[in-house]
Amino acid sequence: MRLAQCRSATALLSALFLAFLAGCSSPTSSSVSAGAASDTATTERNTTSILNRDGRGQLLIPIGSNEPTEAQRRAERQRQSTTQGLVPEGRAYLGSIPCETAACSVQRVTLTLLPDGRWRKVSQPLSPAGAIRTESGCWTAEAGTPPYIHLQPTAQASDRSGQSARSGQSDLATLRMQSPAVLSVQTLGTQKLAHRYTLNIQADTESIRALQNDTSFFCPAQG
Repeated sequence: MRLAQCRSATALLSALFLAFLAGCSSPTSSSVSAGAASDTATTERNTTSILNRDGRGQLLIPIGSNEPTEAQRRAERQRQSTTQGLVPEGRAYLGSIPCETAACSVQRVTLTLLPDGRWRKVSQPLSPAGAIRTESGCWTAEAGTPPYIHLQPTAQASDRSGQSARSGQSDLATLRMQSPAVLSVQTLGTQKLAHRYTLNIQADTESIRALQNDTSFFCPAQG
């Protein structure tokens, strides 16, 4: 009888002890869950704070700057230009041609053409020797076999006022493209050349890069 009572008391004490342990562990579990929920809420708030909303309340995730790079601008100008693909990449031509004025008789010229319609000419008078002169502007193409290239000042290219860009009246020079590597000079200003003068393509990456990096002027899309 006494043995049975001891066993019953032992079982009761064991049950009470297990209940006590369960009660002690519950707050810890709740605390961990609450902490995890708090961390999740904080993460959601931080994530939402970097999002933008449009006028309809939709979330917009910023991917990066929408400002186009200079390379993208250059590609867009090339896409819009109507230079008929005569110059698919920057090219530099070199040769000796007559001077436009009586100040000299012969000049050494480096002419750089870009697909976006820009050109630059660096001339060095040879007879008599003189200072280097640099000019730049926009060029247009005239369909033909072979095609023609017209060098124009920037002001004329920017203000066409409905007039033909290929009238030739204000061209600084007109060249005939005999081949992608050879330009035959036809006129210099109002002077029509009687003899054959050519500019030949050169591996002059420095002149091409200098004009590509020049942001002082751009040529409008021509139509």
